Amino acid sequence: MTVSPDYSMKGVSNPYYTVEVSVSNSVKAKLKIKKIKNVKELLFKCVKKPNGENINPTSKGKFNFQLVNKITSTKELSLPYYVTLISKQITGHYGATTRKDSTASSNVNEYLTVFFIKNGAPLDKQRNIDIKTFMETISKAQFKNTTTGIYTGEEEEITFGQLNLLVDKDESPERDIEIGYNNAIAVKKDLAGSKIKKLYWTPRKKPGNVSPKNPSDVVVQLENKSYVGYSNKIAGPGEDVTPKFNTNITAYYSKLEDSKQLKNIEKIIDKSWTQSANMVLPKNKNAYGAIQSFDISKELFSESASKQAFSNLSKSFSKDKLNFYADGFYYLFRNNLIENFGKYLTAKKNQSEFENFKYFLKTIYFYTYDDPRQKFDSCPYKLLVGRVGQPSTLKSVSDNKNLQEILINDNDKIIKDLSYTYDGNSQSFSITFKYFKTAKDILNIVIPITMRTRASGGWSGKSLYINTPGVKII
Repeated sequence: MTVSPDYSMKGVSNPYYTVEVSVSNSVKAKLKIKKIKNVKELLFKCVKKPNGENINPTSKGKFNFQLVNKITSTKELSLPYYVTLISKQITGHYGATTRKDSTASSNVNEYLTVFFIKNGAPLDKQRNIDIKTFMETISKAQFKNTTTGIYTGEEEEITFGQLNLLVDKDESPERDIEIGYNNAIAVKKDLAGSKIKKLYWTPRKKPGNVSPKNPSDVVVQLENKSYVGYSNKIAGPGEDVTPKFNTNITAYYSKLEDSKQLKNIEKIIDKSWTQSANMVLPKNKNAYGAIQSFDISKELFSESASKQAFSNLSKSFSKDKLNFYADGFYYLFRNNLIENFGKYLTAKKNQSEFENFKYFLKTIYFYTYDDPRQKFDSCPYKLLVGRVGQPSTLKSVSDNKNLQEILINDNDKIIKDLSYTYDGNSQSFSITFKYFKTAKDILNIVIPITMRTRASGGWSGKSLYINTPGVKII
C-alpha cells in the first residue's frame, strides 16, 4: 500500500488513511484528555510537515498524520495534534473499497482443478460437491501432515496444511471450491481416459523443460511423459474470457531484445509528451510554465518512477483548476501516444514490408505460446473457464494453427489492407488486416488494443500499460 501525502484516487487527491482500531481508540482517548470535544469523525491525514503536538511521541514510525475533525462532507477542521505511525498500523486508504485477495481466489480454484482429479470430492444427494464437508475434511487433515498427491513445478508435494491455508486466505472459498470441482470434471473429460503420470499446480515454475512463459496454471503429465496444460479463468456474465497479455509498453518491446524497435517506441513516448505539452494553453500560466520547463527525456521508462515528478506537475495544474491526472494532461498524452503508436504499427518500410507490425505480432506469439528463439518441452494448453452454477468450459488456444501461422509468418505479401481505427479520445483502438493464406482462403483479422495507466494513486510514469485480448480471426 502506498502511504504518501501525494496519494490520489482516480486523479483526485486523497491523503487520508484508515488505521488500526487500537490506534484510533488510543488517539481518541488522548484527545479527550486534551479536552478536545465534538469530534464528529476523526480522520488521519498524511502530511510531510505536521503542525502542533505529537500525541504519541514514543512511536518510532516514519509516517506523520495530522489529526482532522470531519464536521460535514465538505467541512473539516485540522486539530493542533498529530501522530507518527509505523506501516503496519495503517490499514488502508480512507474512502477506498476493500478489495478481495484475487490471488488467493485464483490459487484455490486452480489448485482444486487437479486436486479433485487425484483425490475425488464429497458429494451431496444431487451429486454436487458438498462444500461444507470438504472444508471440514481438509481442516482435520492438515494436522496429520499428509500430502495431497499434487506437485508444484519445483517437484514439491503439497500438504493438506498448505491446502487449508490457501482456502483460509480466500474471501470467496465456497465459490472457488465449486469452480475447482467443475474444472476437474471438464479436465477429466478433455483427457478422455488418457493415463495420468503426475498432476501439477504451477503458479511459479513449470515442470520439466516446459517454458516459464507457458500460461498454464495447472499441468498434467501423461504416462508417455508428454504435458498438457490448462490456463484457468473465472468468467462472469458478459466477461471476455480470452487470455490477456499485460505489461507496460517498453517491457513489451523488450521481450524479443530488438534494441532498434525499443528505441523507436521510447522516441514515440517522448514525442507524444511533447505534443501534449504544446496543447497546454499559455493562459493557464502555472500549468503552462511547469510543463514547458519539464524535461520528459530525463524520466525513466517506467510505470511508476515519475510519481513525485508528476505530483509536482499536478500541483501547478491545480492552481489553474486543471486536473493533470485526467483531461488536464494525462488524456492528451495517452491519446497522442495511441495515435502515434497506431501509425507506427501500420507504417510500411516500402511498398510491401511491415517490419514494425511483424515485430509486434512476434511479441504476441511470445506471450501466447513461447519465445520463438528457444526450444522447450511441448505443453499445448487450453483456456479453462469456470463459472458459478454452470459446467466449466474449455477453449482451444495453443493448438490454433492459423493463429500461430499469422503471428510468426515473415511473408509481407500475404498481409493486405493493414490499418488502425481510433476515435481519438478513448483508451482503446483496433488494428485490422487481411491475411491471404491462399488467393481463395482469406482471413479477416482484428487486434483490439488498450493502452492506459494502471498505477494506484494516479498516473506515475510515462510507460503506459498495454493490453490485447489477442488476435481475433473473424
